[in-house]
Amino acid sequence: MSIAEPTRAPKYSLWLGGSLGLLAYGGGLYNYVLPPPNDNTAAEETMGNFVQPGVAAQVDVGARLGYRYIPYVTFERGFMDAGRRFDGTSTSAATYFAGLGFRYLAGDVQTVSFAGDISIGVRELELSNSPQKWRVWAVEYIRLGFGVDIRLSRHVTLTPMLTLSGGTFTDTSGDIVFAPNQADGLTGPAYSGRIPGAWRQSYSVVVLGCSAHVDLFGK
Repeated sequence: MSIAEPTRAPKYSLWLGGSLGLLAYGGGLYNYVLPPPNDNTAAEETMGNFVQPGVAAQVDVGARLGYRYIPYVTFERGFMDAGRRFDGTSTSAATYFAGLGFRYLAGDVQTVSFAGDISIGVRELELSNSPQKWRVWAVEYIRLGFGVDIRLSRHVTLTPMLTLSGGTFTDTSGDIVFAPNQADGLTGPAYSGRIPGAWRQSYSVVVLGCSAHVDLFGK
């Protein structure tokens, strides 16, 4: 008589964990009008002017349902250096994402499975040089993750994952001073308040990382 191997993954559990990864922005922040003597000439403020690549830490809290379905809430914090506009200054940069997500596991959840992830939330980019601080916000309607879920034990999984997202920054607050002698003559961000719709640009965010999660109170 053969004996079936015990199930390793719980069917239901409290799903907790976090991840670390490399984070990079691409695309643009907004368009703006060059100051005199270049009136009415538009230019693009790229993400690289404001922020450099860095690292991201993420925390997730959710529930495992029927082995494969994981709704969750998430918070990501990115640690980066300020971009080219702030060369030679003590300006620091940070990025935040908070939202709701859903993960689906396809394949053998007891060993190795494909992890597909989708989430929606709010992203903030912050530049700070005390006492000055400038922030900009966007809603990310689709944030996609593709990875491999590796079950190490009944309670622990490891998931290398590539996450792709993007959006359009719409609102700003505060102010901050650029490094002196900018080539276009600007001394700070072009907007403090709502960015006009016609002047908005699309940005992208790429995170390559690895997460570890535990299944608590599993059944």
